[in-house]
Amino acid sequence: MTQFFETTQGAMALGAAIGIAGLLMGLLIGVVPFWLKHTRTQREESDLDNRSLAMQAILSLDDFVGACYAAAHDNPEFNPADNGEFAFHTDDPVLTFPKGVDWRSLKPELADELMWMPNRVRNVSDALESLDISPPDFDDFFERRQEGFASLGLRALDLIDKLCAAYELTAPQRPSYYRPRDGFVAKVAQMNALWRRRQQTQKNLPKETSNVTPLFGIPRDEPALRQPQTDPTS
Repeated sequence: MTQFFETTQGAMALGAAIGIAGLLMGLLIGVVPFWLKHTRTQREESDLDNRSLAMQAILSLDDFVGACYAAAHDNPEFNPADNGEFAFHTDDPVLTFPKGVDWRSLKPELADELMWMPNRVRNVSDALESLDISPPDFDDFFERRQEGFASLGLRALDLIDKLCAAYELTAPQRPSYYRPRDGFVAKVAQMNALWRRRQQTQKNLPKETSNVTPLFGIPRDEPALRQPQTDPTS
């Protein structure tokens, strides 16, 4: 009799376990597809948000590219009555991103580069402001301005290309006769050639010699201090 009750209880427990397992399986069958669908929907919405954010960045960068191109090819116009007074035809480029944007949802390397760009622009402007803008050479201000904004324009173009590739976006379309990358590359090469010529000219200049007769017979290019020569027998 005892064995019968034990067998019956075991069968009931097994049946309950099978019932619970069946219930859980039913719940999983009903919940898992819903969870997967919800997760996929969230991922798709996130991808759309990131593509929209990337598009906003591209539009801002493309406007900046146009401003950089104008500045990189802008030569100053001088006042005939005052050779120290000049004016540019274009303002310094300004990079304007949408306000309140958090780039961190984008791919890390792209987010970092986007957050660095305003700082790079500001550093070029600060460097130009540090120059002594006075005639006759104006401390190479005009050449540095063209070179600086051409380099920034190239960096902005590279970032646009990376964003388009990462988020499958169409690159900005421009007229066939307007090729900013070619213009930036040519301008940077022109400035590099100028600095090389300047450096070579400096190397070729003869060393200046002094026409002042040393009071104590020591040429100016020798060490300023020399130990006195003494007679060892004295």
